[in-house]
Amino acid sequence: MKKYYYPVFIFLTGVFAAQVCFSILVYFSNQSLYQTLQLLRDAGYLIVPNAHVMPGLQKWMPALCGGLFFSMTIGAGLSLITLLTAVLWLRYFQRFRASLIFLVAGTLFFFAFQFNFAPGLTLSCVIPAGIVFYVSVRCFSYAGLPFPLLRVGAVHLASIAAIAAVWAPVADEDIFVAIRDNLLLTHPVGRSINDFYYKYTLYPAETFKSLNQKLLKSCHITDADSAVSPALIRLLVKEDYLPVKEKSGVDLIVHHNDGRLTFQQENKVIDTCRFAEFQKDPEEILAAISQKTDDTAFLRRITFLSLIGASPLLCYLLLHVAVMTGIFFIPSPAARFAAAAVLCVAVFSLPAVLFSHQKPEDIDKKDIVRFLASDHSRDRVLALKAISEQDLTISHYGDPEKLVQGSLTREQTVERYWLAKSLAGDRSQASYDLILRLLDDPQPNVACMAFYSLGQQSRFRNSNRTKNEILRRITSRDHWYVQWYAYKALKRLGWTQTPPRE
Repeated sequence: MKKYYYPVFIFLTGVFAAQVCFSILVYFSNQSLYQTLQLLRDAGYLIVPNAHVMPGLQKWMPALCGGLFFSMTIGAGLSLITLLTAVLWLRYFQRFRASLIFLVAGTLFFFAFQFNFAPGLTLSCVIPAGIVFYVSVRCFSYAGLPFPLLRVGAVHLASIAAIAAVWAPVADEDIFVAIRDNLLLTHPVGRSINDFYYKYTLYPAETFKSLNQKLLKSCHITDADSAVSPALIRLLVKEDYLPVKEKSGVDLIVHHNDGRLTFQQENKVIDTCRFAEFQKDPEEILAAISQKTDDTAFLRRITFLSLIGASPLLCYLLLHVAVMTGIFFIPSPAARFAAAAVLCVAVFSLPAVLFSHQKPEDIDKKDIVRFLASDHSRDRVLALKAISEQDLTISHYGDPEKLVQGSLTREQTVERYWLAKSLAGDRSQASYDLILRLLDDPQPNVACMAFYSLGQQSRFRNSNRTKNEILRRITSRDHWYVQWYAYKALKRLGWTQTPPRE
């Protein structure tokens, strides 16, 4: 019977190994971010994350929680690929001992090449893969190939295919939002998972961001032409490349001499251009520099592929083992295995039914009032989505104040979230005041959407009051994700950092 547990045991081994490796990687990424933020704070810039979050970058807990994101995605993906590789090697190449040397060397070179030979990134992928390969070979050698591996794989494959077929009609670009709205934010356990994700997700995200994807970047300027220096600083600051006096440890070094700019990281020259060219399109040139220094593009790709492929498979295997253990009263191992697979298909397919409803873009404008007045939360949320996606003015269809009060009374987080987002297209003073209230909503997702909506209202580009409201909350809120949205709103309203005076 225990042979049926080998696949999930191998997966969990890979997940645990990835948890250890990527937690260490996230920890050192946090240390690097801490040093950058310290440089910027000492230079007088506004920093995100702020002083409330910044001390956590030096602790292990955020790194461990951030590593969980990678272990559940890349860890699962590496485990799947390595398990299949181990089976093929045992079946076809085991008698050729030299093949193992080529396999190990090829894997090491592949990851090293993809990560531009960055040792931390390379080892974080190679070590879990090596451990999974070793455990797979030991397990399958002990069980004897073929043990019921073909039947086990066939049943799992058929179950996953059935689940995929149920989900296919509702799977689109908004599927993750739908899962959050319908499965996570509707009950206490789901809200706890959602809050955990949004509290810690930016720590691992910083690990694989390119230079341009980072919110704030430190830079050092050496300028032989003092007349050009202020213009160069303004251009860099507008793109959030913030000049500091220190040269060591900055994200980018910019040399200006005789009308020519040279961009470096440490002692490595990345790119050069004329200052006149940089003035015309600094965003494009900095994007090119970011691309040339991007060591983590492959990590982002495999993380996303693992998220949509391997992570659901891992959840399925964990549930399958739990169910198979729970139905111990079925005497036949094969029957118990098959019954657990059927139950897993039912459990994973059921949520798809929640998503089988009318699309927001299909709602006619004249029906929005009726949907907003409905007694069913799903109808009200659908109307709010329609207002947001069709760029309508919410106050034409109902009183936003009553909607938010109703959602607070019913503890409907999803309603407040979409209400906050639907206010982006409303230019009334009442809606503006409501947005300011929602900025302080205790639920981070709602506050984030309120900042988003405020940033969309271009009529406040010259409003010092609006910018001050956002600035006050950036420095006072203790949630990194909320601060991130607030900073983006500031930028959309035309605000830029103030360069320090010499």
